[in-house]
Amino acid sequence: MIQRSVTMIPSHRPSAPAWVAALLGALMCQASGEEGASGAPVPLLSEEELTNYPFSIPVDETPPKVEEMSVGEQFILDSQRSDIEDLVARKLGVLYMKRSREDLPTLQRLVDGGHIPTSRTKDWQSLGIVFGDILAEELDLRWVIYEDELGKSRALQFGKTLSFVFPVTMFSKRVQFGQSINILDVYRKVEAEVAGFAAHEAAKVRYADNERRLRGDGDEDYLPPDP
Repeated sequence: MIQRSVTMIPSHRPSAPAWVAALLGALMCQASGEEGASGAPVPLLSEEELTNYPFSIPVDETPPKVEEMSVGEQFILDSQRSDIEDLVARKLGVLYMKRSREDLPTLQRLVDGGHIPTSRTKDWQSLGIVFGDILAEELDLRWVIYEDELGKSRALQFGKTLSFVFPVTMFSKRVQFGQSINILDVYRKVEAEVAGFAAHEAAKVRYADNERRLRGDGDEDYLPPDP
């Protein structure tokens, strides 16, 4: 998954199980011709309507916990960065990486040359960290520790929002599922996602501004002049 944007989501409404539909159908049939407590006729639903009746279920909308990286966590990132930089120097002869978009072809050469065995999950995650540094530099993101009900993750946060990118496992997951890796394509997808984050935040600001203007024109904000 390229990104995770934590927003309020609508409740999923599954269909009622067949036995529930049958039970409700029997009760409705029994009640046919009778009137409710208010005197209104009891509505009758077909079996199909009962089966597809929208029963709502609660959705956990607890926001994640976001923390700055500790010194120890920064050390781990630096160590994994060094692993990739050393590998690039030994295998490709590139002694300096700029941690910018200019490094993308170098990372692609590392992948295409088969210099990271598919079994080396940690090395693929280290590649994700180096790629994450490029994303942070080019797309104005920052490394944080993201924690939700599934545990802690190293993530890139967009500003102070609840929109995140998770680069560490971007490549290791693709390798795990036997997918090819085109680093420039992945970069462009994340770039588009971050542009979506920015558009969403801009829309929220416009909405808040409109709300303030409306409140300013409302009667509740009107103060009569002094006598």
